[in-house]
Amino acid sequence: MSAEAAVQAFDGWGREARGSGRSWAPHRLPRSADLPAPGSEVHLMGAAGAGMRALAVLLAGAGYRVSGCDRSGGPVEEMTGTGGRLDDGHDATHAEGPALLVRSSAVPEDHPEVLAARRLGVPVWRRARALAALVNDRTLAAVSGTHGKTTITAMTALAAEAAGLDPAAAVGGRLPTWGSHARSGGGRVAIVEADEFDRSFLELDPDLAVVSAVEEEHLESYGSVEALEAAYRTFAGRASSRLGVLWCADEPGARALGAALRGTASYGFAAGADYRVEPVGGEPEDGGAAPRRARLHAPEGEVPFRLGAPGAHNLQNAGAALAAALRLGADAADLEDALSEFTGVARRLQRLAASDRVLVVDDYAHHPTEVAASLAAARHLAPGARLVAVFQPHLYTRTRRFAAEFAAALAGGADLAFVLPVYGAREVPIEGVDASLVLRAASVAPVTDAAPVEETSAEEVLDLVRAAAAGQSPRTLFLFMGAGDITELAHACAGAVSGRDVP
Repeated sequence: MSAEAAVQAFDGWGREARGSGRSWAPHRLPRSADLPAPGSEVHLMGAAGAGMRALAVLLAGAGYRVSGCDRSGGPVEEMTGTGGRLDDGHDATHAEGPALLVRSSAVPEDHPEVLAARRLGVPVWRRARALAALVNDRTLAAVSGTHGKTTITAMTALAAEAAGLDPAAAVGGRLPTWGSHARSGGGRVAIVEADEFDRSFLELDPDLAVVSAVEEEHLESYGSVEALEAAYRTFAGRASSRLGVLWCADEPGARALGAALRGTASYGFAAGADYRVEPVGGEPEDGGAAPRRARLHAPEGEVPFRLGAPGAHNLQNAGAALAAALRLGADAADLEDALSEFTGVARRLQRLAASDRVLVVDDYAHHPTEVAASLAAARHLAPGARLVAVFQPHLYTRTRRFAAEFAAALAGGADLAFVLPVYGAREVPIEGVDASLVLRAASVAPVTDAAPVEETSAEEVLDLVRAAAAGQSPRTLFLFMGAGDITELAHACAGAVSGRDVP
């Protein structure tokens, strides 16, 4: 079976004709009619996850009573803020009340709570299916790609909001402007992050598809790069006869996708991009406190804009977002200041603490391309400061595959880099795969003026930050990167800098 056929077999790749009431394939995509009646209870397993937090907001906005549970036991503002009930830990009795149970990808099919729901006749959906059912009947913009999709989704939603479109939006990170991962919105437009992990984006039926990059990733879900690329073609191809496909002209994988589909347009810095980003001046000299100015040369006309987030990659992201907003019907005149106060999504170059000696920044980068981009952007947050990277590899399979690339990004982008033990997440350990793979690769990486790359522990990093805050080293920016629990270490170090250190 070809990669394309395998993807089609996975999700049926047909869709229900909008308004026709009939299915074009045995496995149609989910619609709002598939959900229980508004007013019913929907229970979320793994409610503290970013995707579930966003889903809780959209469900509440659609009139559902939302309950949830999570083994972390931590607060979930999106639940409590919308009147939902959150239980600490999992229990089979949680399946006794709801009309629908939604599980995150981290919850296995044989979980006791899932099995209890099935015995009681309660439908059990993946999170991706529930999200799709809420948004597939709207004018849907879905943002995909190996990198940047969270930021582009947030920027697109803010631009659409500024243009008066009142969109529903679901983002894979907390947006300070909303104090949440989502907004329910009252308009016809929906803007969501389309995640390729676990083939989740194949549940979506976008009118507009944005593709930032197509690189090797999540092969545990696809088996091969060819199958991954086929999934992107299936996902994005659904939009080609509607509002179209926006692809990044600066990224080879996205360019190849664009060449394979009709109804596409490109964005980026490339001279031939349909939506071309032109920076006006350089990075602000004050470390990024002032917005940057740029222009978007678009078929709809020139759009001058200001951007509060640092880094060339964020100018590129802004180009995608503004192009998407224009295609959704935004007036160009409403977009100039739409992103001027946007400084980023939580865990995307997020400043946690600062003193005259130390700046602590938390970032979600967990792929070599992202690590390199975040290090380059971080240079603009504290010009002249020593840049110390603290990296936690995420997943054993990813560490094994990209050890050399991680080493090159760290050694080439930081002044000093530390590597923490691998965060396995959903994977079991693989013999011989640990942080030493990155260290060994760094020792032979052909990088001019390479930075030292060393193995460390959380305790050693915390001691280093305390020493720096006490003035025992030059002014330093500590950049914490990874998709695991490294954010907890970043916050602990921020506490040490701001005087909230707990012995």
